[in-house]
Amino acid sequence: MIVAVLLLVSAVALVAITRDIYRKWTSRLPPGPKGSVLVGNLFQVPATFLHRKLHEWSLKHGSLYTIWMGSQAYVVVNSVQVAADIFDRMSGTTSERPMMIKGRQFYVRDLLLQTQGHTLQWRANRRAVHANMNIRAASRFHPMQEHDAAYFALGLIQYPEKKYDKHCHRFATSMISGALYGKRIDHKDDSRLLHKIEEMTQRLMEALMPQNSVVDTLPFLEPVIRRVKWFRKQSDDWHEEATMEGFRLYNAANETDSWGAITTVQDFETNREKYGLSRDDAMWDTLALYMAGQETTHTVMRIFALAMLHNPAVMRTAQRQLDAICENRTPTFEDRPKLPYIEAVALEAARWRAPVPTSVLHAASAEFVYEGYTIPKDTILVDNLWSQTRDASVYPDPEAFNPSRYLDQTTGTLLPPTADTHLSLLAFGHGRRVCPGRDFALNSVFIACAYLLWAFDFSWPVDEHGNEIKCGVDEMVDHAIVVTPRPFDFVLTPRQKDLEERLTVAMKA
Repeated sequence: MIVAVLLLVSAVALVAITRDIYRKWTSRLPPGPKGSVLVGNLFQVPATFLHRKLHEWSLKHGSLYTIWMGSQAYVVVNSVQVAADIFDRMSGTTSERPMMIKGRQFYVRDLLLQTQGHTLQWRANRRAVHANMNIRAASRFHPMQEHDAAYFALGLIQYPEKKYDKHCHRFATSMISGALYGKRIDHKDDSRLLHKIEEMTQRLMEALMPQNSVVDTLPFLEPVIRRVKWFRKQSDDWHEEATMEGFRLYNAANETDSWGAITTVQDFETNREKYGLSRDDAMWDTLALYMAGQETTHTVMRIFALAMLHNPAVMRTAQRQLDAICENRTPTFEDRPKLPYIEAVALEAARWRAPVPTSVLHAASAEFVYEGYTIPKDTILVDNLWSQTRDASVYPDPEAFNPSRYLDQTTGTLLPPTADTHLSLLAFGHGRRVCPGRDFALNSVFIACAYLLWAFDFSWPVDEHGNEIKCGVDEMVDHAIVVTPRPFDFVLTPRQKDLEERLTVAMKA
């Protein structure tokens, strides 16, 4: 019996490999780096910092090229204009998600918004999330965000023994958990449940990376893995844990609020029928927002600090604008129209070291032709944000941290978003798969940057010889989908008299 099964699997594998070799030879896909006949570029793709390798290849192969991971073709999109053409203008064909057998099918079972297929249920989920997180709806959280930005700055004074990274983590966690669940995180809170969700998020991100999945590289193995429970133990355990912990958070949130604002859970429970959501859908949608929002906001605030330390002239320009508008009081969202440079600092932090440099994979739901190349149905499309945010035709001197690129050079006001390329919001993705929490996240980053620049000067620590101890701009840590600066130390010097008292007053306002 075992021999018969092995012979059957071998025969299926041989047919699949022969078919795939033929597809590679006859495809009209964009050319890319050469790989082996059997596994393509599989052994050329690094386990970490994938975006660096993809960018290296883009310098040789241009704005569109193909790599092969075993039998699966990946078309990598590297320029702003080509990304706008493929992901925005052709979004009806390019908004599907790949099967991602390990992550999407085995781990989340097509319940998580970010990886869900382009189905009617996905549209209902997306509609419900958009109703809660669009630019107008997200403004209901302004009081909460102002309060927590002041608490962020105050914590840096009152808890100096904690690393900045830990303060960023608390701020980002408190922002998203407050909006979703009405759960605020203070400096002494060590929420086991939230830590558990974050650990599970990391495991899922690793599972979604194609180089970490044998079954996505060799999909003919799926029937075997699906039928043998031992192979699926990790994914089954993850799904059971995520469902249990997600409902713990969801159920605890029903009777809470968020600084007078209706939380996402409260809105879902009130309007589930209108949105077309089951209770399971609502739980997974809030969990999806938490998983996406916590890590990315945390990362952008670390990037912001790194940028200020390496660009003191930018820091001083931002502080001059804050001093002119706010004088001795703390900044608020009402000041935002008068603080375009602070807004530009937040946008540039998200571009300069894009926290999700290769985005989440897209797939073609039908065959399409672009610039003479034929992209077959089910081809995986890589929205390579790292290369796009280094597109010198759109971002001159892309390695420079330059907030002024978003400003009208005559008036100093923010330039309007560009319809063709939305260059100021590029880090949030494209088309129908653009990050639905974008406006809420930008609000959090804007007010946090404003508070920290108003309150402090940033400088590097020095060693016993007076030499600055710096973190390089490319000293990063890869957390699978999210890439973040490594932890680093720096010095915060208060800029305001009685700063602690002023921040305390701002929190009570």
